[in-house]
Amino acid sequence: MRRRTAAQGKRDDGADQLLENSPPATGEQLAHLASYHQTMESYEMLIDDLRSKLDSSDRLALDLNLSKIRRQKPRELALGQLPKHGPERHQQSKPSSTTPPSYVGKVSEIHFIRAVHRCMQGSEVSEVTGEPGYGSPSLSESLVSLNRPLLLPPKEEAYQLLNVYLSTIHIAYPFLSRRQLFEELESLWMKDCDNVEYQPWLALFSFIFAIGSYYTSFPHRKEAPSSQHFRYFQQGLYFAHGIDSNCSLISIWVLLVQCFFLLAICHTDHCWNTLGLAIRMGQSIGLHVETSSTGSSQESSIGSRSQQRRTWYSMYVLDRLLALQLGRPMAIHEEDCQVEMPSLGDQSAFVKDANEPTLGDNHVSSIMAYFRAVICFSSIVSQVIRELYRPSQIDLGPDQMLHSASSLDQQLAQWKESLPRHLRFDRGHTFERSISFKRQRNMLAVKFHHLRALVYRPFLCLLLLQAHNESFMDLLIQHKMEISRAEWSCISAAQETAKLLHHVADERSLVHDFPWWQMISCLICASSILFVAEAFYRDHDLLEGRTSASCVRDDAEICLQVFKALSANSDAAKRAADMLEGLSRLRLPADGECNQLTRKTCNA
Repeated sequence: MRRRTAAQGKRDDGADQLLENSPPATGEQLAHLASYHQTMESYEMLIDDLRSKLDSSDRLALDLNLSKIRRQKPRELALGQLPKHGPERHQQSKPSSTTPPSYVGKVSEIHFIRAVHRCMQGSEVSEVTGEPGYGSPSLSESLVSLNRPLLLPPKEEAYQLLNVYLSTIHIAYPFLSRRQLFEELESLWMKDCDNVEYQPWLALFSFIFAIGSYYTSFPHRKEAPSSQHFRYFQQGLYFAHGIDSNCSLISIWVLLVQCFFLLAICHTDHCWNTLGLAIRMGQSIGLHVETSSTGSSQESSIGSRSQQRRTWYSMYVLDRLLALQLGRPMAIHEEDCQVEMPSLGDQSAFVKDANEPTLGDNHVSSIMAYFRAVICFSSIVSQVIRELYRPSQIDLGPDQMLHSASSLDQQLAQWKESLPRHLRFDRGHTFERSISFKRQRNMLAVKFHHLRALVYRPFLCLLLLQAHNESFMDLLIQHKMEISRAEWSCISAAQETAKLLHHVADERSLVHDFPWWQMISCLICASSILFVAEAFYRDHDLLEGRTSASCVRDDAEICLQVFKALSANSDAAKRAADMLEGLSRLRLPADGECNQLTRKTCNA
């Protein structure tokens, strides 16, 4: 905690009293004063840090000089309602208990779990289990006070943190240039960090360091959890101040890297808003079309057209991921865009510097093949949302949904068959030593099984979840075999997701070798399906000859164990574990209406 002397307290009291008697300031004045005040606070923090290292006589001399300097502070600093800084600001900005919950649509696993609770517990859900959820709507409780400027970590550590980003997120979303990152990072040590021109890069690297610090905090050790990643994130926010007024590639990159940190810590709503701003910026500079009419020399100097394409499609893929996770409308519409796919031979994303040997064409195309495959996968995600989980909640008829589910499953199968051999997650890869390819296969496997489970989830446990929907009940009677196949496809896809964890050695392997930015969502989806299926189909012949209720529950418990292991270092994982434990205890009534309908339908 930052130390506050008696003189500082008196100084603040006087400023507060002056504030109360001052006329309100204009918006422009407030922005200027807030920036000035923030600069003064940074100097005060630095002085406090240096003061503690002085002996008593030097401290006295310092305090006397500071007293003279502070008396010369412009009176205008006290005009207007300046925002609070430091620990007090975070204590005051905690979200109100009356903050309304954020909206999630039908495709969201949270919406599904709420529906299950309502059907199995009725109105008791709000009193017994509370509102299911694992995300955090606000960062105010997580952010720590930036007691001193972090700026750049030691060089060796900086490159280690950058390499964590490159080996996890960059191989999946290659919107940045590896060579440019190393050049800019090296040059930052020689630049004036107070120069506004360099602040976007300081913001970008601060967010990269935040991601690297968070990833390397796993596995959790016995000492108290480090808040270093939040300190880097807060520094990134400081340097990114006002970035929304400058539409440029570097601004978009800053926002995208920020998105991945927010996803990693499950601040999904904040990420949703940040990505929306990035997409609007991209459209403002013409990233959504091949030929921009802006003619900006700045853009041509910052990044080539190939990098602009990679940036646009990174936003496109992330937009689909968030729409699928939250059940909200997609921000990018395919019919409004015309951008060529990134080239398989594009080396600029992965070459480190000019002296580095050129990567072989096969190696480059193999790395870029993943990104192209995910772009194609994301187009299927678009169809799943539009045909099965419409954000408008005006659904197709159940018979049309069943037909669409079958068609979408075929598209997924064709997509998987079209993958290059090195990305086929359903085949063996003996003697392969590429960590990047292994991680890319894991990412594709998670995405594939997760989406396949969602394709068929509308037909899971219809007698429980759609008991009062006459159209679905008619569908169940008329297409009993097709519904049975859909139910089993949903359960088996959820099991396949859980089985990906069978050989995970430790927490670090899970965070680094899988798409951590979406793993909590995918694992909650899979385990919620499995817990519900185990309870609903325990005495049903659907599982006979395929698996057993105990195997289904074991796979669900694996996900729960993973969340418990991660909970020491992840608040979202802890909340997910609590939510799933509540779901695992739900049981159907022995002679309830649901069981009567089950017997009636089975005998039809």
